[in-house]
Amino acid sequence: MSVSTSIIRLQDVTVAFDSQVVLKSIDLEIKAGESFVIVGPSGQGKTVLLKTMAGLINPQNGKVFVEQKEWLTLSPKERLPLLKKMGILFQKNALFDSLTCLENIAFPLRETTQLTEWEIIKKAEYFLEAVGIPHARDLFPEEISGGMQKRLGIARALALDPEIIFYDDPTAGLDPITSKRIIELIIDLKKKKGSTVIAITNDMNRAYQLADRMGMVVDQELLITGSSEKTKLHPDARVQQFIRGTLTGPLTAIT
Repeated sequence: MSVSTSIIRLQDVTVAFDSQVVLKSIDLEIKAGESFVIVGPSGQGKTVLLKTMAGLINPQNGKVFVEQKEWLTLSPKERLPLLKKMGILFQKNALFDSLTCLENIAFPLRETTQLTEWEIIKKAEYFLEAVGIPHARDLFPEEISGGMQKRLGIARALALDPEIIFYDDPTAGLDPITSKRIIELIIDLKKKKGSTVIAITNDMNRAYQLADRMGMVVDQELLITGSSEKTKLHPDARVQQFIRGTLTGPLTAIT
């Protein structure tokens, strides 16, 4: 993969908390416009990897590049333009319970842009429409379903028109039909904006649906398994046990 086309690159990255190493010597390049999906057993460091790419966690060793700029060498002022190019959907959506759906989307626009109040409201309404919940405009998060909350989280993540979008388990807790629709929505919005998507999921059907390329986090490693078809044929026994969901195999002792 050409470095010139990579939007995110990890070079020999190790992340540890106290003495516990979570990720060790990770190398990864993600192209602009790519959908990269991270899978793997629970507790192995998928979210840690995503947050490291997003600049929310600093590695103990190695380098993180965003648009060929080394993250750790940048000042807060230099990081800001890169941060504004990123959107994040957290696993629990991280919605503001005391704000309506429209206000949840408007909040980051008020905090980080110079848009007028009229422009902010119109943009928030646009994204409510884009994710299919315009009728929830004046409802509070607790008044809408889990699937609608997920759509609202996506709308807020996209409201700043990010070039890079991180999704931490965007279909967690949703039924199969809603899950498929959420991934279809993510793909559709990605195509419209030409954005780069990095997503975590443990639902292999949804991973296959979304991914241009996949990687599995296990035993402190990141195994780049390739496209959906290549992942299905990957020779590593850990990959095969995970994607098939079998009860016996090398992963049994760590799950």
